[in-house]
Amino acid sequence: MKLGIENRVAFVSGGSKGIGRACSDVLAAEGCRVMVAARGADAVEQTVEAIRRMGGIAEGVTADLTSAAGVALAVEATRHCFAPPDIVITNVHGGEPCDFLDSDPDEFVNAFNSLVMSIVHLARATLPAMREQGWGRLLTIGTAAAKEPAAGLKLMAANTARAGVVTLNKSLADEFARDGITVNTLATGWIGTQHMLDQVGHMAQARGLAADDLLARLSRGVPVGRIGSPRELASLAAYLCSDLAGYVTGCLIPVDGGSHKSAW
Repeated sequence: MKLGIENRVAFVSGGSKGIGRACSDVLAAEGCRVMVAARGADAVEQTVEAIRRMGGIAEGVTADLTSAAGVALAVEATRHCFAPPDIVITNVHGGEPCDFLDSDPDEFVNAFNSLVMSIVHLARATLPAMREQGWGRLLTIGTAAAKEPAAGLKLMAANTARAGVVTLNKSLADEFARDGITVNTLATGWIGTQHMLDQVGHMAQARGLAADDLLARLSRGVPVGRIGSPRELASLAAYLCSDLAGYVTGCLIPVDGGSHKSAW
């Protein structure tokens, strides 16, 4: 199936590892010109080289994408290498797990700045060019915890901010719908990345379990009976960034193997 995004410029924040890396790979395979943006220079370089070896087109930029200055630097690098981004995928992790009474109130501020304001900065930097050309895609890799926080994971600050991400994206979707721009959020469940394994490790330690045993339990608890792969999620992301998904906007879309409890 042709997604119709050949030669589109795709900006992937956090695009060098985990789900972001899978999105970079899949979009490049679909013919996008990909800007891989992340903090770690080595991982960015490795991702760019891997895409090029597969025949794709990619460049990389090292920046702190939670700050306005870092976003401005990265978007300008994209314009310099390619053109203004047509597709923007935002992919920023939250904070570390802890008990509420042991947490610092500033952690909630930091989570808001990392998760919500990073999207605000990217949207302000990229939506004007999308509006001018009458086409654009803004997609956030979120988590199902924005709607149904996982018991025992203790990411209260991040979960609180992620709920704000969903309402921000819905508001952006409404405002820019007539400009040919779609804005959506993916509500990810257990996806097999190193970040997920680290989270499972924290949970296992708190429960006095071996991490492998807890991972097996979590897998059995998913209706499909397994953990999801980053590429499965990235394939949906690529579709949502395509011409074929122009009527899909303002949505929180679960990608969790059926783990969400509600029917809608």
